[in-house]
Amino acid sequence: MSAAVRTRVRMYQVGFGDCFLVSIEYDGPLDDGRAARHILIDYGTSHSPREGMARGRMADVAALVEEHTGGHLDVLVVSHRHRDHLRGFEVDAGAAIMRRLAPTLVLRSWTEDPELSATADGPDAGAAPAGLSRASVRYAALLAQAQEHVARLAGLAGLDDEVRTAAEDQLKNAEAVALLDELSRDGRGRYLHAGMESGMEALIPGLRATVLGPPTVDQDPRVAKQREDDPEYWLTALDASLRMVGAAADAGTPAPMTHGPGPVRWLIDRLADQRTASAARLVRDLDDALNNTSLILLLEIGGLSLLFPGDAQIENWRHTLDQLPGEPRLRERLARIDLYKVGHHGSRNATPRSLHALWKDRADSLPRLAAVMSTRQGVHGKGDNAVPQTHLVTALQEVADLYSTDDLVGGEEYVELVSEVSGGPFRPVPAAGNG
Repeated sequence: MSAAVRTRVRMYQVGFGDCFLVSIEYDGPLDDGRAARHILIDYGTSHSPREGMARGRMADVAALVEEHTGGHLDVLVVSHRHRDHLRGFEVDAGAAIMRRLAPTLVLRSWTEDPELSATADGPDAGAAPAGLSRASVRYAALLAQAQEHVARLAGLAGLDDEVRTAAEDQLKNAEAVALLDELSRDGRGRYLHAGMESGMEALIPGLRATVLGPPTVDQDPRVAKQREDDPEYWLTALDASLRMVGAAADAGTPAPMTHGPGPVRWLIDRLADQRTASAARLVRDLDDALNNTSLILLLEIGGLSLLFPGDAQIENWRHTLDQLPGEPRLRERLARIDLYKVGHHGSRNATPRSLHALWKDRADSLPRLAAVMSTRQGVHGKGDNAVPQTHLVTALQEVADLYSTDDLVGGEEYVELVSEVSGGPFRPVPAAGNG
């Protein structure tokens, strides 16, 4: 039987978003006559690349994926529901290509299972899907309800522009989700939580795939808490903040009223500030919640290992990190990885310090770690909160060769790295013919 010989990773220029193709190449044809297997991880963007770079249009990226896969996609992974990870599926030309690629297996977070919508409408709804309790089902329902509220927020007149932009990043992306549901039909979709079998090994000879996250609420209640004691706190706060403005939105926003200086003007300004603050908190908490539904996948083939954590934050990561003291083999596997997809586009809240410490302490005899970061400067945050975060970038450069889409100033359409499966390191492929 043919054996895997090399692994190739392409990180496409999509601006602020993620789109990665992992290709495993074999020394001869497999049973279907092809000598490669392909895994696409995410296909989204929220902001186009900076001026002077490749345009990063999703239809163009899909065409590249079709070319690089030879027209057949084995596995599609969508790490979580944010637009910068799935927006491309709602672009007509890109959607048409994805249908042609017809992935054999579609992997999504357990929170995306369409069966949840049939069981999450109330306390008397039907039984939870296999492996999930009512608490987990309720949590998934809260995410969907919060997105509905945020959609209304995004349309409110007078909302702060920065908050409105952040709210738009949390929308449901209904067309993209509908296509993913279509691609997942007929048993092709699997909705994963920590510890589940992914199904990838049956399609990709020699691959070992470990699902590290996300946990369900039953596996780790901390994933639902979002830094508050009450797992429903952020939704309760939203309901309170929208109780008055929601009715106004349903009826249509009245024309703005003009008020002169004095106590009435002061009171109106304070109420507007409070609404903006409540909206900003909801949007921030929903952003955290959706990030913590990210799939965390550890892929191992031969002597190589690759870590793809989506945008997972500490509430998701903690489920794995807490196991490390009692599971030295898992600790070693994470310490020895050859390629790390930088979480959350270089945000400071997605690469745990304890994970970085494992890489800092790894033996000099191990191959150099490669870190790939799909991001764009100037989109989110300022100063210490800017993405990508300067301190994180510096820390990653201490332990890894860092490759960023924001460094593709020559108009290249993707970063390409390759390694023999016998062992790293991953090396960049010259950009000839790219761009």
